[in-house]
Amino acid sequence: MPEEDKANILTPIDRRRRQRTAALVFGLFLALVLAGLATTVLAVNNGRNYQRLVREFGLENYLLPAPPPPDLRIGRQKAQPPAGHYPPWLLRAGLERSAVFERALSLSAEERCDRLANERGIEPAFTGTDDEWECLFFEEFGTTAEPASLFVQARGKEPDVVRILRLKLSLLDPPAERSVLDAAIAALQRFGLPMTPETRTYLADKILARTDFTSIVENYRMTFSREMTDARRYNLLIQPDLQTVACGEPPPTPPDRGNTPTYPMPVGCLALRGIPAQPQSAT
Repeated sequence: MPEEDKANILTPIDRRRRQRTAALVFGLFLALVLAGLATTVLAVNNGRNYQRLVREFGLENYLLPAPPPPDLRIGRQKAQPPAGHYPPWLLRAGLERSAVFERALSLSAEERCDRLANERGIEPAFTGTDDEWECLFFEEFGTTAEPASLFVQARGKEPDVVRILRLKLSLLDPPAERSVLDAAIAALQRFGLPMTPETRTYLADKILARTDFTSIVENYRMTFSREMTDARRYNLLIQPDLQTVACGEPPPTPPDRGNTPTYPMPVGCLALRGIPAQPQSAT
């Protein structure tokens, strides 16, 4: 057999080697094409797509150039406005209202119950046995077969200790819903539990919005929620936890500093110090 015929005969190993070489060349060519396309896509719009991709993976501190320093000139610096994410109350210079002493109403349990009577002539019912008392008030709204209603129940100990105040709002008649909500807020105002204006506003906003909540505010545990069996009925439960400290008696240490209670104390117990007189300078 001639030598040139032997050179044209390819063994299986030679064929596989040529196939691998062709596949490698095609793979490199395809990778270059894809890299070029990716570079073109990332480079358009002044590299906006590239910057977005880098920020998506959190690598802007490594793959993006540092921002240029601000152009500061001595004597021409301007106060920058605060960032928009700061809450307004944190930037407010003064208090929302001045701190004042408010005189708490000294009412007996029966007098407090009588205050629930409204302009429609609906009177509450007060009962007292031994040292326990209970006050009930019920008012209907609307003329449908199943009218909306407001039920108030207060219980406590003599002479004027309130243990629990419960309001049940039955919003069964849609046109009368707002009347029931307003009547519930008015009943809380008339009953006269000692609260700051902010707490009363917070409570009224939650009732009007019919927002379920559980809060501990000013030694009151408040819970407002709808009934599980009927979504049209809501219950507001207020449980006071009032404690009084006598003059000269140190308050007990609360178990949790985050829930430090407030103790009512007469103003006469406060230690007042006079301003020392300033010596007059000799002339």
